[in-house]
Amino acid sequence: MTDQVQVASDTDQLEADVTAVIEACGGDPRTAIKALLVEQHIQEQRIERLAAALSFGYVRGRTGVTPTRGGSSHRETSRS
Repeated sequence: MTDQVQVASDTDQLEADVTAVIEACGGDPRTAIKALLVEQHIQEQRIERLAAALSFGYVRGRTGVTPTRGGSSHRETSRS
């Protein structure tokens, strides 16, 4: 029963947030969507800058993360 109460609470909060965003945009849902898309774009750019600032050693071994700075290569070469 507590799961149902939590879901209802989350839904109520989401509805309140949607209403607040639309009201902040003068009641125009189209303007609210534009504002949210602009904010999403800003956040994506911020994430890209933060990812670029991470050192390669910190992200080593994680998939989908590649270093963007030049650095020393740690390739092993075979010696004959």
